[in-house]
Amino acid sequence: MENLQPEAAAASGGIVAPKNAIPQYAQALVRPPFTAAKSECVAAPLMYALAYVYVRMYLALLEDTGSAVPRVLLAVFTLGFLALGESLHRDTPRKRESWVWLGCTALILVSILVQRGNAWDEGLPFVFLHIFAVWWALSRSDTLLEGESGRMLPLDALDGFVAFPFKHFFLRARTAWFATSALLGGRKREKGDAGALAWTALIAAAALGLLALAANLLMSADAGFASLLEGVVELFRFDWDFDFLGEVLLRFLLSLPVGAYLFGLLAGTRREEKGALRKRVSAVDETLEMLRGVPERVWLVLLALFGALYALFFAVQGRYLFGAFTRTLPDGFVVAEYARQGFFELCKVMAVNFALLWLVTRTSKKGVRGQRAALALCLVLLAESLLLAVVALSKLWLYIDCFGFTPRRLQSTWLVCVLAFGTLCAMWSLVKNAKTFRVWMVFGAATLSLLCLY
Repeated sequence: MENLQPEAAAASGGIVAPKNAIPQYAQALVRPPFTAAKSECVAAPLMYALAYVYVRMYLALLEDTGSAVPRVLLAVFTLGFLALGESLHRDTPRKRESWVWLGCTALILVSILVQRGNAWDEGLPFVFLHIFAVWWALSRSDTLLEGESGRMLPLDALDGFVAFPFKHFFLRARTAWFATSALLGGRKREKGDAGALAWTALIAAAALGLLALAANLLMSADAGFASLLEGVVELFRFDWDFDFLGEVLLRFLLSLPVGAYLFGLLAGTRREEKGALRKRVSAVDETLEMLRGVPERVWLVLLALFGALYALFFAVQGRYLFGAFTRTLPDGFVVAEYARQGFFELCKVMAVNFALLWLVTRTSKKGVRGQRAALALCLVLLAESLLLAVVALSKLWLYIDCFGFTPRRLQSTWLVCVLAFGTLCAMWSLVKNAKTFRVWMVFGAATLSLLCLY
């Protein structure tokens, strides 16, 4: 049976497979040949130039932060990045949210070009610009895990800044190779294909090199012949600036990984399966459900302790805390000292309350919304957080009213307003079971971008 011939196998009821047939289980392991869309083939070479502009901008920024050259190059790069992103994802339905991140990117770019952004430390607007541009790319390509910004913010950020770009890091090289191969293979000539044409050009270049060598030797051998050809040689003589060429080469080499990263982000998101991304959300939710195990009574006691702590703090320090409302300062305080003392500590306490609220909602055995007592204590906790924000803002406003705005005071005002708005969003989410995290993100991003214009 081992050497059964096809005829014998058929007679015995066996199935004769083609000689080069691939087993069905192995076919699933065979990857289809790499192909690239037309938009990718066009974007790949353009990304080389765009990455070079980015590196040139960054090096110029290191040399002279006050020069206009880095700002102009940054504008060229940003507009090119957005244009390539639109070109690559023109077939993807546009999310309305993407307009928000596009607007934030544009506002910060304008603030840099007109040299605004005084409300932030030098260099921060550049950081904000990168963050919003990446987030726009995720939103425009519909690769945010939930299809929109929200509670999956940490994982979305990991995808946008790390996973997608490095997962598709060599996509540009493969696309360029595919485009070149398709171009050479698709252009047939009457006397040979593109491969023959390229070989002919190479041989002709080698022959011309030998011709130049022979002419040079003849000119060295005879002065009269050298004077005869001197005018012709001058036409093809170039004065190379090797320092300049070295700088260009260095920038180009540095731009290679930059361009691969950027192309991996913009074009790589085209190749991500949206269904697989959505399934990751379900997997995360299933993992978080495993955290639910803390009995209701435990959280009731802990929340009551937090509420009592804050109530005691307000009762003991009420006159000190609420002095800004009546414009009366405690004994021994001046306005500057009163405004600064405890301001950031109050903001940190609000951050602690957000962390506590997340633990309660994620680890409570029955869930907070199904327990009236736990829900009430959570709302009390958020109300006390809101009161902390009002107190901090009143102290800061007294300071601003006396001495005017400064970048630091604007930053502090923005921080308190964002925390207060987040508290209101959390309260609304608990009461109405609504998704408000995206609203909070948009509020923070929009106000931050507008503040850059100050």
